[in-house]
Amino acid sequence: MLIRQNEADAKKRNRPVFKLWVRALATGLAAFVFGALYFFARQFVKDGIWRFDLTIVNKSLGTTSLFLIALSMFLTGVSIIFSKSGSKPLVYRKHHGLVGFWAGLAHGAVNHFLLPAVGLHAERKANALLSDAPGLIALAVFGAMAILSLSEVKGRVGGERWRKLLRYAGYAGLILAVAHTGLLKWESWTNFFRTFDPVLPSLSLPVALFGAAVLLLRLAAWIAGKKRRA
Repeated sequence: MLIRQNEADAKKRNRPVFKLWVRALATGLAAFVFGALYFFARQFVKDGIWRFDLTIVNKSLGTTSLFLIALSMFLTGVSIIFSKSGSKPLVYRKHHGLVGFWAGLAHGAVNHFLLPAVGLHAERKANALLSDAPGLIALAVFGAMAILSLSEVKGRVGGERWRKLLRYAGYAGLILAVAHTGLLKWESWTNFFRTFDPVLPSLSLPVALFGAAVLLLRLAAWIAGKKRRA
C-alpha cells in the first residue's frame, strides 16, 4: 500500500515537469515548421524555385535554436522586471533553453556532416572560420550550461555561484550566437534594407534582432535588480 502511494506521489510530481517538456518541444516544433515553410516560400520569391531539401531544414534548425535560447532568456528577464521572484515564466526557461540547445546541435551536425555527405553545401562565407567559430563556441557554452542545469551539479557548485555561472554563460552564449548569425547573413540583411529585394527578408534577421533585444532586456533586468537591492 505504501509503495503504491509513493508511486502515485511520484507521478503527481512528474506531471508538471512533463507538461513543461511538452510545451517546450511544441514551441520548438512550431518554430521549426514555421521556419521551414518560410525559407521554402522565400526561396521561390527570391529564385523562382520550388524545392525542399536539407538546406532548408538546416536553416530552420539554426533559427529555431537561436529563437528558443533567446526566448528562454527573455522569460527570465520579464520575470525579473515585471514579476515577483519565482513567477510563472521562470519555470519555462530551462526546458526551452535545452530544446534550443538540442536544435543547435542538430543544426551543427547537419551543417558540417550531413549536408556534405549528401552532396549539398551549407550557406558559408569564404572565410568560414570567421563565421563558424562564434557558433561552435556558443554551442560549447550552451552545452556547458546544459550540464550545469542538472540538480546534482547545482548541489555541488552552490546555489548563488550556480546562478551566476548560468547567467553570465547565457549572456556570452547568446552574444556569440547572434554574432555567428550576423557574420553569416550581414550581406543579405544589408541588401534587404537597401533594395527590399526579395520582399521577404531572411528569417535570421528578425530572430537575430529578437536575440539582441533580449540582451538589452537582460541588461534592463540587471539594472532593475540592482535598484531593488539598493
